[in-house]
Amino acid sequence: KAELQGRWFRGSGAATLISGDMVTFSNGASVKLIPLGPDKFGMAFDGRTYHGHLLNGKITWNDGDVWSRTGAGRPGGPTRPQASRPQQGEAPPAASMAKGRMSRAQALVCLELAGNPCEEELRKAYKKAALRWHPDRRQNHDRADEAKERFQEVRAAFEYLQG
Repeated sequence: KAELQGRWFRGSGAATLISGDMVTFSNGASVKLIPLGPDKFGMAFDGRTYHGHLLNGKITWNDGDVWSRTGAGRPGGPTRPQASRPQQGEAPPAASMAKGRMSRAQALVCLELAGNPCEEELRKAYKKAALRWHPDRRQNHDRADEAKERFQEVRAAFEYLQG
C-alpha cells in the first residue's frame, strides 16, 4: 500500500523502513508485512504476531506501539515529514549499528533502501543521505560531532553495498 511506504519512527524513536511488503528495523531485522484488509496489516516477529491499523497517517499496533512519519507527532518535531533536514534528537539511520562491520540489512536501513537496489538507486540514496548529514552543512553546525558520525555511517553503508 502506497501510504505505508517510506520511513517511520516507532514510539521508541527508532527508525523503521517500509518498502514493498517488507519492514526493515534499525537493528537490521526484516519481516514481511501481510495485508489483512483495508488499512489493516500484520507481521510476525520474534515468535509473536502483531496487527496494525493505519489511521490519520499513523500506524497503531495491537501491542500499543504507534508509528508516525519521520519527525511527525514527536515532541518538538514538525507536524509533517521533512526528510531534507534532520530534526534535533532524531534517531540516526543506523543507531543500533554496533561498532565495526555492519550487516547488509543495517546498510540498507542507513541509506533508507530495501531489497536489492540497482547501482543508480544506491548512488541516489547515498547522495541524499550524504548531503543530509554532511558536517559542513549549515543545518548541522550546532551538532557537528553527531553529523560527522552519521556521515561516516552513510559512507560505510555505501561502501559496503557497493561491494
